[in-house]
Amino acid sequence: MSAGPAAAVLIVGSEVLSAKVQDENGPFLARRLHELGVELAAIHVVPDRIDAIVEALLLERRRVGWTFTCGGVGPTHDDVTLPAVARALAVPLVRHPGMERVLREMHARHHSGAALPAAALRMADLPGGTELLGDPEFPTLVVSRVVMLPGVPSFLRHQFERVAHLLGGAPYHLVSLYFSWGEDLLAAPLAAVAESHPRVDVGSYPRFDRADHRVRVTVEGRDAAAVREASGAILAAVAPDALVRSEGLER
Repeated sequence: MSAGPAAAVLIVGSEVLSAKVQDENGPFLARRLHELGVELAAIHVVPDRIDAIVEALLLERRRVGWTFTCGGVGPTHDDVTLPAVARALAVPLVRHPGMERVLREMHARHHSGAALPAAALRMADLPGGTELLGDPEFPTLVVSRVVMLPGVPSFLRHQFERVAHLLGGAPYHLVSLYFSWGEDLLAAPLAAVAESHPRVDVGSYPRFDRADHRVRVTVEGRDAAAVREASGAILAAVAPDALVRSEGLER
């Protein structure tokens, strides 16, 4: 498949690893990044430990352009994403005047003008160089293409969408072919097409229920012509009556 922007996602939360909370952010970001034409290289789930977050960040920043952290940006003792990002980037953790102002104003709006508790100011201690992007009243934190998102799904989605325009690559094109054959009969022709058409990804997904097909084959890539060509090669290699239906060929 042709090259394009790539990203990695770090789900920060011991509660996810212990199954106290079911992650919603990873699937959301996987879907949205794909829609934006961004290749998702990996999703990591790491505990609320600075060393674990730093290790994952250092690993992924060597191979992707964008890294998204989810969670760990609140005011409590186990919110350690911000100092972890600072350590991974080798920058100081500094009090950001703009973020401090945002926090104070937000707290006053929601608590009848009450003063912000001192502990909450931990959320204004950001990695040096952090920019506040998107919604001025609820900004997205970005530094060196590390996007530090909150863990609450509704908040994460709001902040992500405010910076989504920065990420876009060439869109993916997808063709789905539904076959009555099983994977045992499809394996050889699919392997041959995948080898001869390296600019696309060919996937095979069997069903074992009462669906109208036994296998869904997907052909995907950034080059629409290459996707159509590979799809045609698959159809040419399979008996015509094995195709139940298709999606995307008409585009």
